[in-house]
Amino acid sequence: MDSDVNADGEDTHAERAEVHFLAALADELMRGLLLAGVLSQAQLNEIEAAVALRVGSSPRAW
Repeated sequence: MDSDVNADGEDTHAERAEVHFLAALADELMRGLLLAGVLSQAQLNEIEAAVALRVGSSPRAW
């Protein structure tokens, strides 16, 4: 069984769970803004690209 605590004594399982929760929350908020007409698909793509650049990942398309 994998340990949920890393060499520094940090609870990595809890941290992963929190990151996944926050990512899902952001996704739902962005989807809500799109469906409500607050932001356009192009604007969401711009936000996604800026965040991806900031964290060093590939942007997802809206």
